[in-house]
Amino acid sequence: MQAAAGASTRPISGFASAGQLSRHTAPRRDVHMQFWSRRYTSRTNMQNANDVHVHKKSKVTVPTNMNKLGIRLDPHRREIAARIAAMISEVDPELNEISADLTHLYRAQIPVYDQVDPASIEHNTRAVLRIIVRQLGGGSAYTGFDELAALARIWADQQIPLDLVAHSIQIGARRIFDIVRQRATAAAVPATVIDEMQDLTWELATTSATAVHLVLQEQAVAGATRRADFLRRLLDGSLPPAVLATEARDHRLDPSHRYRIACAAWDDTPAASDLLATLRTRAATAKLPVIDTVIDHHLVALLPRTPDGLTQPGPIALGPAVPPTDATTSYHHARQALEIATRYGRTGLVDLSSLGPLPLLQCAADAASLLTAKHLTPLRNQGDSGAEILTAVQTFLDCDRRIDETAARLYVHRNTVRNRLTRFTELTGLDLDRTNDLVVTWWLLNRETL
Repeated sequence: MQAAAGASTRPISGFASAGQLSRHTAPRRDVHMQFWSRRYTSRTNMQNANDVHVHKKSKVTVPTNMNKLGIRLDPHRREIAARIAAMISEVDPELNEISADLTHLYRAQIPVYDQVDPASIEHNTRAVLRIIVRQLGGGSAYTGFDELAALARIWADQQIPLDLVAHSIQIGARRIFDIVRQRATAAAVPATVIDEMQDLTWELATTSATAVHLVLQEQAVAGATRRADFLRRLLDGSLPPAVLATEARDHRLDPSHRYRIACAAWDDTPAASDLLATLRTRAATAKLPVIDTVIDHHLVALLPRTPDGLTQPGPIALGPAVPPTDATTSYHHARQALEIATRYGRTGLVDLSSLGPLPLLQCAADAASLLTAKHLTPLRNQGDSGAEILTAVQTFLDCDRRIDETAARLYVHRNTVRNRLTRFTELTGLDLDRTNDLVVTWWLLNRETL
């Protein structure tokens, strides 16, 4: 056996150091797990759960399906695992020390953890470390991650951030291997063997973290499904008050708060995703989140407050602020406002009250048909000349009844505009100098446009 002086000094690449935790300013901002976060929360991977990805640096094959997640060990690697098992066990008292250190570090550096019972954090951290050690020393030809996944699902139900659990696996594995390295060096284990022990530890930590992220993905998909079902029933009025009171807690919905329903077109593009992220940020309060889903190709969201300064190429329609029990009414208003704003090219935040008389265009279909037959049909019977008159009247109204501006827009003389307006009155019986006739004319012409 080689002398201890030849022991490996290769840095533990890939493992996050405890000091790097200070960079964390909020949950789900784990710089060391960004690689895995991007892979396992993307829409592509959610739709192609059987895909396999390879981490080029560690050459670890990582399936996106929990059933395929595992590490196969040939006889040589099982020997390496046995050497690790000889250096540390899951009942090693130093695991308790590591758990206590990590608990203190998490509570000091990571928001959310300072609100969790420290005994629970330490207990869960110790459980993760023991699973890591047990898997390192298992000695079998195949190492699965069902136990860790089952534990991660329990933690998810307890509202423990799983991305931070994955981070603790990396830091914990680093600390565990520090102990293994020290003991292996003292036992004069060859440097090349220590390097192989390190590689196996890294592979196990990486795959364990992946198992946790797969559970996180499962939880995200399941949560999105439950949220979509909840919102659909809430908006179509099929959610009984008793059920609403129960499920409101699951979705952090306050039954006494007044929410505005927001609707916007959803086309699964970066712009739509940016809009959703903006709504979640600007329309939430300190205690109440935005609750959203996609229904019939429309983004639908319950907003605890009206967002300020929101700009968007297309319209974002809002219903009135109502208690959740009246969400159906707010949703109906929002969808109606969205339809009208889209047809008339309005952008940004809109509601029925901000659209002026445009919502009136959808009213009284029967009356509109009768009035059209009475007033506009005789004009249309004039052929091209009737079409010129209609264009002149529509432009005249768009120019707020300014003769000179109308003439300039139509490239005709101002007297031509006057003549066409006079002819309009003669053929339709509608005098644009009379308020009632003016309103009827505007309504009929714009209703046809709609």
